[in-house]
This record gives sequence, C-alpha cells and structure tokens, in this order.
Amino acid sequence: MRNLRLLVIAFGVAVGSFYPFIAVILVGRGFSAIGVGIVGALGALTFTIAVPAWGHLADVRLGRPRTLVTCALGAALIVLAMNLALPIPAIGALFVFVWIFQSGFQPLIDAISLSSLSDRRDYARLRLLTSLAVAIVSISVGFVYDVTGYGIVYVLYPALLVGLMVAAWRMPDIGRADLHRLASHADGTRAGPDRPDTVAAVRPGRARRLARPTWRFGSVGVALRLAPGLVVVLAAVFLVHVGMIAGAAFLPLRLVALGGSPSDVALLTGLGAAAEIPMLLAAGWIVARLGLRGLFAGSALVYAACLASYVILDAPGLIVATRPLTGAAFAGLIVSAVLATSTLLPRDLQATGQALYQLIAFGVASVVANILGGIAFTLVGSALFGVGAVFVVVGAAVGWFALPVGVTARPAPSEVAPQPASPATIAS
Repeated sequence: MRNLRLLVIAFGVAVGSFYPFIAVILVGRGFSAIGVGIVGALGALTFTIAVPAWGHLADVRLGRPRTLVTCALGAALIVLAMNLALPIPAIGALFVFVWIFQSGFQPLIDAISLSSLSDRRDYARLRLLTSLAVAIVSISVGFVYDVTGYGIVYVLYPALLVGLMVAAWRMPDIGRADLHRLASHADGTRAGPDRPDTVAAVRPGRARRLARPTWRFGSVGVALRLAPGLVVVLAAVFLVHVGMIAGAAFLPLRLVALGGSPSDVALLTGLGAAAEIPMLLAAGWIVARLGLRGLFAGSALVYAACLASYVILDAPGLIVATRPLTGAAFAGLIVSAVLATSTLLPRDLQATGQALYQLIAFGVASVVANILGGIAFTLVGSALFGVGAVFVVVGAAVGWFALPVGVTARPAPSEVAPQPASPATIAS
C-alpha cells in the first residue's frame, strides 16, 4: 500500500507542474486560440489512438508497471526536446507526441490501483492523494513561473517524471489476460438458452470464430463484448467531457484576457484540485446512498452550473472562486466513471477498461471539444461556456439511466466455477 500511495502522489506532482499550463505555454510560443485548439485536438486524436494500445500492452503483453514506465520515459524525452529553438509547427508536433505517452498515465495508474485494493470503494481515498499533490504543486510552480517564465517547465516536468518511473517500477504486476478464454466466456454470458453456459462447453469451431475479433480489436473488443452496457456509459462520459473540456481548455485564455497572471492560472487548477479532496473523502458515503448514477448526474449538474456562470462573469477573482465547485464536481465524475467501468469488467481487463474510459473522456471528447471550442471561442467568446453546459446536462441525463447503481466487482472467468454442459449442448 505504501508503494501505491507513492505512485499516485508521484503522478500528481508531475501532472501539476505541466498540464494546467499547456494552453498558455502554447500562446507564449506563438500560437493563437485556434492554434491551441488545433494542437489540443491533434493531441487528443493521438491520445484516442494510443490509449487502447497501452491498455492492450498492459493487460496482455508488458504488464501494467512496465507499460507505465515506458509511457513516462517517452513523455520525458519529448518534453526535454522542447528546450530547443524550434519553429511553431515543430513545437506543436512535439506537444501532440507528448499526448501519445501521457495517454497511458491515468488508465494504467487506475488499473494498478484497482487491482491492488481489497475494496474498490477505497479508490476515492487513494485518488485524493493525486488531487492533493496537483493542488500543492500547481499553485507552487505557478508563483515560480511568475518569476522565471514557463521555460523551466521543459526541465522540471521530465525530472518529476523520473520519480513516477521509479514508483511504477516498484509496483507488483499481475498475470496477463488470456483473450481467447475471455472472448469465449463473453459468448457464453451473452448467449440465449440455446447457447453453451461455459467456456468449456463452446465447440472448437465456434471458439475459433469467437476469437477472431480478439485479434482485430485486441482486449478492447473482448471488453466490449463482455460488457455491452459499457457503450452507453461511455456515451454519457463523452457528452459530459465534451462540455467540460471545452470549458477547461479555454478558461485560462479567458482569464488571461481579463488580466489574469500565471499565478491566477495556477489557482484555477490548484483550488480545483484541492476541492477534489473532500469530495473524494465523501464519495463512498454518497455512492452508498445515491449510487454511482446519483454521484455522476449530481456532479455533472454542478459542473454545468459553473460553466454557465462563465458566460457572464468578467472578473478573474470571481472565476477563480468557482473552482472549488468544479473541482468537487470533477472528482465526483471521475470516481463514478472509474468505478462504473471497473464494476462492469473483470479483473483481467481493468487496464483495458480504464483505457476505454480515458479514450472517450480525454481522447474522442477532447478532439471534439478542442476543435469546436477553438472556433467557438474565437467567434463568440464566453458563449462557448454556455454551449458546454448544455452538453454536460445532456450527459448527466444519459448517465442517470446508464451507470450501474452500486459497486460490485465482476469475477474473472477463471474465478467462475464451471458448470457441466447439458446433453443437448454436447450433442450439438
């Protein structure tokens, strides 16, 4: 447990030094608001492509700790290269490539955490250590950047990623997923009364046909076949995150346009991350009373209200003052989505499941949010935040019907006692 705590803290320390400042760093390197949106969209597109690959590698090939080390090393090397005096297109390309490796951070850490915890409801209390680290570090480095400018980040972030690599390397690994067995189990669990009940009862020819999609879509295809309800959950996640990311990506630019400083930008993230902590502490209590869907929908509605307020707020201090509410809401959305995904999938596919969540939330949704958000922010300014609020409200409604109510771990196929095949099945 000590190593697990060090891992989530190391992640928060690294992320807090870099991620909140990406938009203003790009503007400082010569990008316009539309340019920031294009870089963000391209980064999200590569994120979308890369994150399921990291999940497959972690569950099937390399293991979760080694895959996480690979991601951190790649991101560190690319950010170090940003120290060079490069033209704007090259800088944009490097930021896009950073997203490829950063895409693996959160899903792999969540998968490691969920596999290590005896009770998955303890995830929220573990996750608060990341929020605490982000809050402290982002506020601290914001005041440092007031003095030094943003140039130091190209050395600081890689140095902090070394700590993440060391923490990941110390984590124990679990066995690899057998995709053939899981694919066959998916057919059995989704079958009608005329289908076999267990993996052992599937005829060899049918088992081979079932396994073919495994090689086309890897562990992602098997996960979606095991949990078809996950598709609707991911649809709710997509809608909420389109609105949230469109707002969050361009709020720093709005703040700077109103006269905000780097420390004000840091406070946007720092106060939000600090506010995540009490919500993470209360998440288990809320889930016990309102269920995962109640936590998800309620958090989304609070976030939507804050987004709507940015349409009319025109003072940096007032905008920053809303961040405790958005931080708490963001924490509630994370916990409910992560636990819903974890509940729907077996232990063997946790990295893949969390990768799917990240793919939709911060990949596909981010592509849409950055492209449309960059255009909308340029054309209509603060009205962008009102449009984002509408997306979040619709996502809350979908999530209310889609998410499971409670947190019950689904057993892996290997943990299910086999049942003998019926004579009719054997004869077929």
